[in-house]
Order: sequence, then structure tokens, then C-alpha cells
Amino acid sequence: MDSSSNQDEQKIIENEAAIEAYLKTDSAGSTAVKDSSGLYYIKRVPNPAGELAKRGDAATIKYTGYLLNGTKVVSSTVDNKVDFTFPVQGYQYWGGIEVGIFLMRTGEKTTFLLPFYLASGNVEKVNIPAYSPIRLEVEFIKTRTEIQQIDDFITAKKFVVSERTPEGLVIVRTNTVAGDTIGPGKSVSIKYTGKLLNDTKFDDGTYNFITGNSNAIKGFDAAIRRMRKTEKAIIVFPSSLGYGKTGNGSILPYSPLQFEVEVL
Repeated sequence: MDSSSNQDEQKIIENEAAIEAYLKTDSAGSTAVKDSSGLYYIKRVPNPAGELAKRGDAATIKYTGYLLNGTKVVSSTVDNKVDFTFPVQGYQYWGGIEVGIFLMRTGEKTTFLLPFYLASGNVEKVNIPAYSPIRLEVEFIKTRTEIQQIDDFITAKKFVVSERTPEGLVIVRTNTVAGDTIGPGKSVSIKYTGKLLNDTKFDDGTYNFITGNSNAIKGFDAAIRRMRKTEKAIIVFPSSLGYGKTGNGSILPYSPLQFEVEVL
């Protein structure tokens, strides 16, 4: 076993001892529960009637993180935002936050005490020394399915839906063109801009492909086949028609997508 593994194992022991010591200073520390992942949690405000997060949903939380000495090091209150929304998927991306979200219901407030491997890891981060256990104060605001996210997006944008499929594809046509739809097996050139539902752009350009084959992601291809030459639209679809549970580059797993498209 290499020295780094030995150090990690020693720090796990030290983290647990530090968390146990902290709990003795907390008036509710005796109610803390240790999860199988290694985190400890104290439910401050319960809400048995709240919703549980499900894999693939978007969970919205407020959080503030501290070192065990009380130094504030992270917060969801950044860039004029007061909360943080993320796709629930285990803890591939968000560590202890995602472990913890499965232990909460909407409307609840919980204190989480995270060992370093569920927090910022074994390297130094801004304001956070390497191997630091973290106290995280979390309020679970809401959880939304991908279809709910899409519906909220359409409502916020005041879009008028032209077509919606049972699979969740939404087409908002922005001009009127007569004639037959493109259908499968046609060579097309599409001008497009791809964005997440928060309007973060991840791609744009011109794309040439044959409809009905495997070159384009399902939602994009299905939408284009329903359009006409020179038609413009905004198309929106869930990850089941996009990049699914694996994501793609900056597109996280379980991300609904929007495209502004024009058939050239």
C-alpha cells in the first residue's frame, strides 16, 4: 500500500474523531446518526409529509458549509443566487450533498458532518485545507422531475407550445411555414444553439445529418423530422431523448436540453 493510501486511512480516523468531538459541543449532538457512507447527520427541522428526492430529479437546496472550528467556507449564496439546484444521481459529482439529499424530505433542515472524502477531498481548496471535515447546514427546498422542469421553463418563458409528444419532446415554432414535414431519411442542414434550461449555452453551429439515423441525439432528430424547410423553432426535451444518465462533457447526467433551431 502506498504512503498516500496510508495517509488517507489515517485522516479518515482523525476526521471521525474530530466529528465525534464536535458533536459533544452541539446541544443536539446526541441525536446524530452515522450513515453507512461515513457522514453524520442531525435533523433540525423534520417534515414527514415532504417529498423524497429521486434519482434523475433536480433537487434545490440552500446550504452553508463550515470547518469544524466555525469558519464559513462555502455557501449557496453566490452571484445573487440564494439556492443551488443539481441533478440527483448518487455522489458522482456533488459528494456528501448528494448522499445527504437521500436522507431528507422537502421542507426539512439538516446538519451534515462530512469526512474529507465526502467534502473537498485530500487536496487544498480555497479556504479549505486538505483533509478537512465539513459541517454543512442544508435546507431542502424542492425536487422536480425533468418534465416538471420543462413545464416550469416553458411557463417562465411564456412559450406557446406547438407540439408535444408522449416522450416529452416540446416544439415551440417561431415562424409559420407551409408544406410537408421533413420526415425520415432526408439530408438536412440545421443552424442551432444548444442550451441548458438555465440558458447556459453549451454548443452552437451548423449541423448536417440524415434524419432517422443514429447520428443525432433522439430529441433533436425527432424534432427536425416534424419541422419543415426554412422553419424555426425552440425544441425542449428530457435527458431520455438527450444524453441520459451519463451526460456529455459539460452536460451533466439527467439534464433536459433546449435548442434554438432553423432548418436551412
